[in-house]
Amino acid sequence: MDLRIDAYSKFFLLVDEWHVLFNQYVFREKAVADVLKIAPLFKEVTYMTATPIEDELILKEVKHLPVVKLN
Repeated sequence: MDLRIDAYSKFFLLVDEWHVLFNQYVFREKAVADVLKIAPLFKEVTYMTATPIEDELILKEVKHLPVVKLN
């Protein structure tokens, strides 16, 4: 039985507590960069946090992404 699944086309990637990646970028730049490099390979991606992130702290790699705010 072959259980190999193409996760990139079959699954949705949800990165919760997104603000933690911004806070950790200085200490874990490679790990954060790897997440940002792999994420676009997924069919759909959502970066989510309840913690507001100031515009000047948004990483250049994700500045182009749309932002949705829920109240």
